Amino acid sequence: MRWIIIFDGLGGEVRNTSLFAAILSVVLLVVFYWWFRGDWTLVAAYTGIAILATISVPVLYRLAGFTLADEVQWLESRELKDHEDMLARLVTLEAQLDELNIQEGVNQARTLTSMLDDYHKVVETRFLGKKHAPVAYLAAARRVQKHAIQNLTDAVAVGHSLSSISRHDETGKRQEHLQGLNTDQSGRLEALLAENRNLFGALTDTAVEVANIRSYSDYERLDTMARLVSLAEIANRTGK
Repeated sequence: MRWIIIFDGLGGEVRNTSLFAAILSVVLLVVFYWWFRGDWTLVAAYTGIAILATISVPVLYRLAGFTLADEVQWLESRELKDHEDMLARLVTLEAQLDELNIQEGVNQARTLTSMLDDYHKVVETRFLGKKHAPVAYLAAARRVQKHAIQNLTDAVAVGHSLSSISRHDETGKRQEHLQGLNTDQSGRLEALLAENRNLFGALTDTAVEVANIRSYSDYERLDTMARLVSLAEIANRTGK
């Protein structure tokens, strides 16, 4: 049975090439061992050469500029897929939030849709196909955007729970319990929407500075970059 391992995504091509070189080295090492009848001195020398040859593959790959080409191609395909997936998700969320009568959530879904369109256009016109790109900004912005979408998703879940609570007509201790649940869930909903307001502010502030930047080397020194990256790291730690 033949096993073929194919790596996709960023760096997939160089990993595939390195894997092929390693497999070829092992095959040739076996042939070398058989040819010289187990002469361990020669086999050890050939093993060292094979290891150096295998290691040289990713090094030469990077020096020749192929790694950069892979990164640009990966960024283009990943950016387009993320953009389409997030827009589709926001269409669904906006309809769900509207049905639950969470008007600020609806407004946030529409605002984020516009922000995603603007972000995508900036990436297309300024970064894609270029040799240099502010990776820290692009990655942080995407994580924050996804975190905002997750907050809206959670808002839909909270909205459904509030709707379920409102359908009960209880008295006594049960009513007090339901009122407590309603207060807790209302507070959680407000916290989600408030966090999104903060995320939108960071995205907008950084986008304004990015629009006015002149040198790629200046991206890391943006005043708002630290805030954006910090929010992205928080989003990453919470798994959203």
